[in-house]
Amino acid sequence: MSTSATRAALLTEFDSPLVIEDITLRAPGPGEALVKIEATAMCITDVMAMGGFTFAPPPFVSGHAAAGVVEAIGRGTDRVAVGQRVVVAGTAECRSCYACLHDSATVCDEIARGMRPPRQVAHRRDGTPVTSEFGVATMTERMVHRQVNLVPVESDLPNKYLCLLGCGVTCGLGAVFDVANVRPGETVAVSGCGHLGLWMIQAARLIGANQIIAIEPIAARRKVAADMGATHLIDPAVDHPVRHVKDLTGGRGVDTSFEAAGSTTAMRHAVLMARAGGTVVLTGIEGAQAQVTLPAMEFALAARHIISSKFGAGRMYRDIPRFADMIARGQVDPRPIVSRQFGLDEINLAVSAAKARKVLTGVIVP
Repeated sequence: MSTSATRAALLTEFDSPLVIEDITLRAPGPGEALVKIEATAMCITDVMAMGGFTFAPPPFVSGHAAAGVVEAIGRGTDRVAVGQRVVVAGTAECRSCYACLHDSATVCDEIARGMRPPRQVAHRRDGTPVTSEFGVATMTERMVHRQVNLVPVESDLPNKYLCLLGCGVTCGLGAVFDVANVRPGETVAVSGCGHLGLWMIQAARLIGANQIIAIEPIAARRKVAADMGATHLIDPAVDHPVRHVKDLTGGRGVDTSFEAAGSTTAMRHAVLMARAGGTVVLTGIEGAQAQVTLPAMEFALAARHIISSKFGAGRMYRDIPRFADMIARGQVDPRPIVSRQFGLDEINLAVSAAKARKVLTGVIVP
């Protein structure tokens, strides 16, 4: 099978603008497929990777959540077929490793195998190898992906919404439905109302939570949170989140507290605003060296269930079609979350907008 040329957004140096150039993809190997990328979501994790939070050395192609169409497959590829519409997911699921067989597919062995050593997917005109960020690369017109990162979908959803299922939708909805198992009538707090938190708010509303408290410093995001189901809004720059949440819940704290802010301060607050015996779900990343410090008495005696959530504890072959159907039925709404579409040539504008929190989600359409 021959190689193919494609335009891609390359990071050539950390903390530098991306460069749009033609690269030559290698042919898909065993268990791989060539995918034409129709739309990809810009996630803050991609921005962090461009600053060095990655195992991939430059030059690499970033991006880890996309919608596309399979154009070719390698030998032994049996999960996708040419012509199929697929979601490219920022996780992997092999279905055979220890984690997958023990209901922990979000830490599948294939995730690490896609990153270490860095996965070479192409080369530049001068022959320099090009790798993929976190083993997945979507900020390009075409890319060779492992089939363990691809989920076939039968859906009429527009690509700008379908691509969100590769990360934000599944992480946010899954955290509420499958990690915390929130029940009707319970109280919920969500710290951070961006790409992730707004899906959590919608899931809590859909379940029938009695109180949904949104904690967010950006006024425009608080407004979207209210439109999507938040019953109470807190500006952490004005009111102390823990104290205010306790006031709203009769001094107890919420039944379930979600952190989706990517901040160690928000993580600490999320723990402390949960009631004794309540549940805390932490989903954000501040940085590789960041640490969360908790009061020993609170940690030891409050009997809280503190859980880290990766990809919503989901099984991607089950949950991506499941959540696509929920969007199609109008049970949850992606429209306010996609702030803007950008062309591939506008990629650095999309990165800047994400860094400055000027968009909830920017979608790149190559």
